[in-house]
Amino acid sequence: MRAALPTNVSPRPRTSSGFTLLELVVAIAIFGLMAAMAYGGLGSVLNTRDHADRQADRLAEVQKAWTIIGRDITQVIDRSVRDSYGSDMPPLLGSSYGSTVLELSRSGRRNPMAQPRSSLQRIAYLFEDEALQRQSWRVLDRSSDSEAQSAQLLTGIKAVELRFMDKNREWQPQWPGAAAVPADPPLPLAIELTLELKDWGRMSRIFEVAGG
Repeated sequence: MRAALPTNVSPRPRTSSGFTLLELVVAIAIFGLMAAMAYGGLGSVLNTRDHADRQADRLAEVQKAWTIIGRDITQVIDRSVRDSYGSDMPPLLGSSYGSTVLELSRSGRRNPMAQPRSSLQRIAYLFEDEALQRQSWRVLDRSSDSEAQSAQLLTGIKAVELRFMDKNREWQPQWPGAAAVPADPPLPLAIELTLELKDWGRMSRIFEVAGG
């Protein structure tokens, strides 16, 4: 027979399986710290990605500008034109001073629709308001009502510098040169273009002129 339990013994109290207030406070503090660290890391990643995207867009803009400029210069031809006032202009002229830094006649104008027009074109580059603009005309010899088509090529430019190599392989700051004589060729041998960008500093390219 089993012995009877004393009637004066009280039952053992049940232990609680929940969290105390202190444990909850500590858990919330740790969670908040981890959330802050995760948010900061996410913000850093997003900022890095945004910066990389801007740099990629800028690189594409700069590369496109150099490609267009190089294409125009390497296709320069010996073709003088008349401006809207009827004055004769040389096949190529340019300097680092003034808003129009370079103007030239070029060949290779695309004509995918086989329109009745010339494959030659007059191009000008303007430097205004820290931007390089490219202008083109539908005709070579302009009249008073001839309008140029303008497109912004590159922004964020501090300065534009040009040099032109003459027949003696000496660099001149402008073209035609100040000491030009009738025997001089109408085109330089090469053109050096330097762009000083606000974000990337100075970069230079030398383009050979086929007709020089």
